[in-house]
Amino acid sequence: MMQIRTTYVMRKEVLTLLDDAQTKTKRKREELIARCLRKMLRDYKKYLRNNQQIEYQKRFEKETKIPIVKQRVKVKFLAREYDYFQDVRKFFSRSISLSIAIAVFNYLSEVVSEYLSDGYDELADNYPYLCYAFIEKCIENITTFRIWWGIPPNLETLLSE
Repeated sequence: MMQIRTTYVMRKEVLTLLDDAQTKTKRKREELIARCLRKMLRDYKKYLRNNQQIEYQKRFEKETKIPIVKQRVKVKFLAREYDYFQDVRKFFSRSISLSIAIAVFNYLSEVVSEYLSDGYDELADNYPYLCYAFIEKCIENITTFRIWWGIPPNLETLLSE
């Protein structure tokens, strides 16, 4: 599978949390990030921002006006994951770096707990983008796109449209 090499700007706190989780779980940073973002999508209504400019990470702490320390981090994702993250950017109207930070702060402890639990089944999550589809359709010379994160209950109806 093709891999995409890219960089993201991450806050020091995010990197520290990811490094600690990587040590505990013996999982790659990229895998932890991907799982956190998938959990964020589960709660998408909480993060949805319609018709707004892309929001980026803050440069300064609000109260103290001290610059927030960030670092450019090289990562290597599968092309499918990279596309998924681009969709997350559009869907939430937030930079990928900000979405990663939000996902790590809110869901990393849950991801680590799942990996460390006795009940975690490695094979149960061997294809993390199950039910993720980006579908192009032409209707009367107008190209439309649908992004699916899960199987809709009315799948037959949607496919016949």
